[in-house]
Amino acid sequence: MKEHSKENLLHMLQLVAPEMTLQELKNDQLRVTVMKKLLVQIHPSNFTENQDAQNIYEDVQTFYDACCSRMNGEKSGSNQMKWLQRRNQKSPNTVVELVVQFNVRQKWHWLQGYLRPLSPNKIESGKVLAPLVAYQCINCRGAIAHGKRPSLIYSWENVESCRGKSVMDILDKHGGYKSLTGRQVDEIKIEIIKNGPVISFSFIPSSSFALEHSDSIVKSRIKKHHYALIVGWKLTEYGSVWLVQSYNGETTFEVPVGQCSIDETILVPKDDFSNVTWQCGPYYDKDMSSFRGWLQSESITLVLKSNDLEGLAEIFEDTPFDQVIKDQERFVIRDKKKKAHSRSCVIEGMQWQRDIKAWKVMCSFNDKGSSPLLDNDYSGYSNVE
Repeated sequence: MKEHSKENLLHMLQLVAPEMTLQELKNDQLRVTVMKKLLVQIHPSNFTENQDAQNIYEDVQTFYDACCSRMNGEKSGSNQMKWLQRRNQKSPNTVVELVVQFNVRQKWHWLQGYLRPLSPNKIESGKVLAPLVAYQCINCRGAIAHGKRPSLIYSWENVESCRGKSVMDILDKHGGYKSLTGRQVDEIKIEIIKNGPVISFSFIPSSSFALEHSDSIVKSRIKKHHYALIVGWKLTEYGSVWLVQSYNGETTFEVPVGQCSIDETILVPKDDFSNVTWQCGPYYDKDMSSFRGWLQSESITLVLKSNDLEGLAEIFEDTPFDQVIKDQERFVIRDKKKKAHSRSCVIEGMQWQRDIKAWKVMCSFNDKGSSPLLDNDYSGYSNVE
């Protein structure tokens, strides 16, 4: 509630850096470092029984942004919402500096406990580890594009058929890849926030590291490239660490940023998998761009001309519509422009509309809805583990 001034900002940062001076406050790098330390200490996960913890955490960030803006010569308004809007409009490059914890399973909650495919046995060879991690990344990103857990995925059989192939081979087969390096730590974080997990191609676990994380490390890959799925990061009192998903899906372990060559080479799928089908059919393909909110609604009414209705009838082969409605036969509405966007439904009723010479087909969805990744989706920066 205090005025957005450098003096008040200094007082706030002195909570964790008592010796900090006004002169040091002008040092952008030092100021960000101290702010990160403060955010770690007041993180809501440290105060699980305090209902105001999340609001305080967000208010501190808003106050910090407002004070920094005024220090840079911008006017300070009395309306706190003005500053909150300015903060939300920041580029990902700016915002990510203050994100102290992030895990893809918090932004995309349907990934909680989800990792496919999994090996039926403990992996002993890197020849199968590479395609396994590649397909785990693709399936996770597919779930993000789909907006919920997919029922149609790349399976262990796909992994087995690619035994001996590299991560690059697999990603090339599915739309290609791009690479990021350890000098682009913020870019790696932005990629994870925007699009999901990334693959470390350069992770080389030492003997001591492998001993500490024996259940997550393939023995034959000790002191060799051990492909790994990075699902987030967090700031600890010892510095930033990457959150790495164990290949067996059981645990997430930490690797300090820059250690074990973890971020020396990061591979990222080029394809957003929005035109890959992630749900079992049968499918009725339709341009859904005019049906706003259909991915979250409980029902939908399709207005179909006679030839379009014939296309729907073909899904059910020789079964007449009255029987389809009676038996509540399932089918999937799939957006023909983005096939990853699909939902299972049943027909509840049909009605001929003489005035528009079309059929109204009333359908109800079988699921609770989906939330696929949309264009320019930068939400989730404050999501935390």
